[in-house]
Amino acid sequence: MSGGRVTDARVVVASTRAATGVYSDETGPLIREWLETRGWAVAVEVVADGEPVGRALRAAIDAGAGLVVTTGGTGANPTDRTPEQTRPLLDLELPGVAEEIRRRGTAATPLSVLSRGVAGVAGRTIVVNLPGSRGGVRDGLAVLGDVLEHLVDQVHGGDHARGGGHATGSAEITAPAPSPAPAPASAPARGRVALARVSETPITLEECSDAVASATAGAVVTFAGVVRDHDEGRGVTALSYTAHPDASAFLQASAERIAAAHPEVAVAVTHRVGDLAIGDLALAAAVSSVHRAEAFAACAALVDDVKATVPIWKEQSFDDGTSEWVGALG
Repeated sequence: MSGGRVTDARVVVASTRAATGVYSDETGPLIREWLETRGWAVAVEVVADGEPVGRALRAAIDAGAGLVVTTGGTGANPTDRTPEQTRPLLDLELPGVAEEIRRRGTAATPLSVLSRGVAGVAGRTIVVNLPGSRGGVRDGLAVLGDVLEHLVDQVHGGDHARGGGHATGSAEITAPAPSPAPAPASAPARGRVALARVSETPITLEECSDAVASATAGAVVTFAGVVRDHDEGRGVTALSYTAHPDASAFLQASAERIAAAHPEVAVAVTHRVGDLAIGDLALAAAVSSVHRAEAFAACAALVDDVKATVPIWKEQSFDDGTSEWVGALG
């Protein structure tokens, strides 16, 4: 093994479609930004599922990386083989880390229990599998934020100290700890959730924009998610959306998270389920605020959060007679 720095990190994105240029990966940059703010030097590699993941992991370990984070390939799809490529390389597993990542995820969507990611140590390299969704990555990074500094210390010879702290060994640990979060106010300001509804009947943007309208709102930003006639180069003829029985509660929780994060806004969102035709509206959202910047930011965050956390799946029918389910964790 060559001598890398403790704060060298690699991100391995497991996605055959991203590796072949079908679409751009969004999870690798998210992990890189998170690590860089904590003092890590980060390289990101996008590879196909399966054996290429194992080769990338071995190369990172051989180079002496202090941390390798993978994203994708942890689900139950036949091509999802990241855990199988990871486990043989580990000298010891850290099952508590992987279990906590799944536990955090289930607070947002029950589908997180399908993630099979593992975590462990190979030599002095920490390896952690994260799901391929942005929401799953955020959950995983939240877990790492709680333990990473101490884990690095332990891997490099540190020990527990009395009083709950830890004493470092001979290795120099240069990754700074994240700044402590400020204590929350006793009654934090919140935005308003005007509407959050899963519907079996057609939805409209007007319903959402009317729900958030007020005399004080100088900006109303809307989003329309419309069924298109193609996906990744294949012709789509129809879609069918299926919701988990608790999808309405998850949609409400999503809207409340955005309202809590953007106290000046009012939020409305509806999601259609059932059979939809090309051009039908599948997702409608509206956010109002005194100023446009806050409304734009909250609306974008709302759409991202709904897509990452609300358990609604779609079956796409293609013009060649085949179909495909979309929405399972990667």
